[in-house]
Amino acid sequence: MLEFTLVGIPLIFLLISTFEMSRGMWNYQNLAYAVRAGTRYAATHGVGCTTGSNTCSVTVANVASAVSTAAVGLPAANFNITLSSATAAAVNCNPVSACSSNSNAWPPSPDNTTGKLINVSANYTFRSALSMLWPGAGKVSFATFTFVAYSQQPMLY
Repeated sequence: MLEFTLVGIPLIFLLISTFEMSRGMWNYQNLAYAVRAGTRYAATHGVGCTTGSNTCSVTVANVASAVSTAAVGLPAANFNITLSSATAAAVNCNPVSACSSNSNAWPPSPDNTTGKLINVSANYTFRSALSMLWPGAGKVSFATFTFVAYSQQPMLY
């Protein structure tokens, strides 16, 4: 019984720590993937989608939805994105659901021409239960970490 206590308690703490670190790494990878997917989505819907009979241009809501859809497992309340281009003012979606009804075209003209750079950045507040297990922590609360991801790509079409 004594040996289990001396070995078991640190082993349980190590196991829970490993799970929390893995969960944090998974959330960060999802955030980075979602930002890349949103940037790729916007970069393939440029000025070519607004000329002639093409109707594939996208709005801020479409890009926000593409990022949010790709961010599997990230709660929308803790997830913020910023859309920016060379000449237009940045569009902040804090939280991401705030842009679900924004029907402004993005990227706006002339930033939707081929070769112009567009940027999508996001941050996610990760809450870890690991701090609750720290001995002598006092008042029990969840620790927060802010993960940041950024993607830049030239307009392709």
